[in-house]
Amino acid sequence: MKKNAFKMSKSNLTIITVFFLFFLFLKVGTANEILMGTKDDSPRWYCGWLELNNPTDFSQSDKLELIIGGTAEKIKIRLLPKGSDPNTQTGILPKIYDVPKNNRVVLIQLESNRPNIVQISVHGGPNPWGKYPLGGSNGPATLEQVIVKRKNAK
Repeated sequence: MKKNAFKMSKSNLTIITVFFLFFLFLKVGTANEILMGTKDDSPRWYCGWLELNNPTDFSQSDKLELIIGGTAEKIKIRLLPKGSDPNTQTGILPKIYDVPKNNRVVLIQLESNRPNIVQISVHGGPNPWGKYPLGGSNGPATLEQVIVKRKNAK
């Protein structure tokens, strides 16, 4: 047997290291999930929502990617917990979100855990609930899709 049969060149070691780091990233990176449910909207209230098929727990580390329809330039977002009345402001996130004109995708980093969510809604119009002035010419918002990006627990 040759004396240096198992000796690796630096380039081979580099390639192996890169592959190892890539697969490690896949294990501890993020997992994207398209949330499934029933979409609906209310032109009267300038809003749209997704009734989730199953109650869903969101953690503080989750990021939500919302694809917004309609013509709203600014929106309020609500994550409605199970058992809450959708005619109230329960679950409203504190910020007002701008809807980018180029892709209509709103990215949200959750600031707290949100357990047992059954509905995600977006609210446009001039002044949702008469408490959140978004601008007199602000149009309606609909919710086309929601993607949750979760950090893997592996």
